[in-house]
Amino acid sequence: MPDRNALEQLLHDRMTARELSRGQLGQRLSPRNPSKALRRLDAFVGDGRQRDGDLSARLASALGVPISAINEAAKATRDAIETQAEAEYRARFQPHAIWTTERTRPSSIAIAGFISAPARRLLQFPEDLPRDEYIAYCLAHAPEGVPLFGSVTGFIINYTPDHAVQYDLDGQALETFASAKRVGVALIRV
Repeated sequence: MPDRNALEQLLHDRMTARELSRGQLGQRLSPRNPSKALRRLDAFVGDGRQRDGDLSARLASALGVPISAINEAAKATRDAIETQAEAEYRARFQPHAIWTTERTRPSSIAIAGFISAPARRLLQFPEDLPRDEYIAYCLAHAPEGVPLFGSVTGFIINYTPDHAVQYDLDGQALETFASAKRVGVALIRV
């Protein structure tokens, strides 16, 4: 069984100590709608992000712990998720470029999601491309613009997760960054 996150462990330990079943916990969280309370609890325990304003207080009361214990476990859960995501990002990292454009945000967020506009700002380098040819490759593949972001004004080359350089369209370095720049994502709920 995979390791439990901090919230899962706290929940498990306190439910065991109080001899509470999942159904009983749901009843304590919301006597009128325990199923909905358990769904909200599952989401909260999964990522440490509270969507229901008083869930932490109700959960603390149901488990017999201070609300600070719930909040600390939630923060530890979020931190662990972020640490794991960062480690995965670093393990998958490949040098690439990001087009800089006249707008940093798309003119229409909804349409950007439909057409995957943020992804169009990325330029992946061939795996066998030597590092000293990255700038020339960017200059040769520079589009006039990126849909919903406007005209291309230059590019940023992310050499490593901890080193990036911004260039203009003449290939002149403008700024160096201590971490790679990332392109946002647009998600559409269906």
